[in-house]
Amino acid sequence: MKRSGASQTKAGRAEERLFFGSCIADSMVRSAFGDHQASLSRLKLALALKPDYAPAILSMGSVEYRRGRNAQGLKLFRSLLSLPLNTPDLWQIVDEAGTFLIQFGAYKDGLELYRTAIERFPAAAALHQGLSCCAGHEGAHDEAVAAAERALRLEPDNRKLVNDLGWCLFEAGRLEEAVKMLEQAVSKDPSDELARENLRFCKATAAKPRKKTRRSRAWRSTYKLKPVERNRWPS
Repeated sequence: MKRSGASQTKAGRAEERLFFGSCIADSMVRSAFGDHQASLSRLKLALALKPDYAPAILSMGSVEYRRGRNAQGLKLFRSLLSLPLNTPDLWQIVDEAGTFLIQFGAYKDGLELYRTAIERFPAAAALHQGLSCCAGHEGAHDEAVAAAERALRLEPDNRKLVNDLGWCLFEAGRLEEAVKMLEQAVSKDPSDELARENLRFCKATAAKPRKKTRRSRAWRSTYKLKPVERNRWPS
């Protein structure tokens, strides 16, 4: 019995997703084994066949940063925000791009990406959290606090966001508010070592004469910085 046109279309889309998914998976495996040239070729193939395939755009954008081609990488990440809103997992993929930029230390690019992203996805708390992180690193502390507050309003039960807001307030010089917020974070989750350390540091700073403090560690609950492989990809 022949399948209906709708069934054929659905089956065709499933096969398409499987094929492009296998391209990305193969690229990741080859990269893990150090075969960066072959990995890059697989990504280029996926994008040549389907330029709007979001996972391939994400992967290729991160590769461009590793190759030292930051402008090209950011252009690819920006293009994610031009895809249709019904693209599967789109805001999550955009957040992955932003998280990569944070881990890469490209906070200015991340700030630009997240600012645009929340215009399209204002209800995604993770995007506001990412904006807050990048804004804080770029010294835009008022913007960081405002973004952290929005994230917490969207997910009031997310205990990690309480810590994030507390540290944003600290960096903005609002020490009394920071201490209160970090006390809430510890109260909500006494096992959160980062919140406890941030509270200790904040109280110690508040007890000293006012002076400019220096960030000495990664402070985010979600965005713990880790090394990103660079300069081993073919140009």
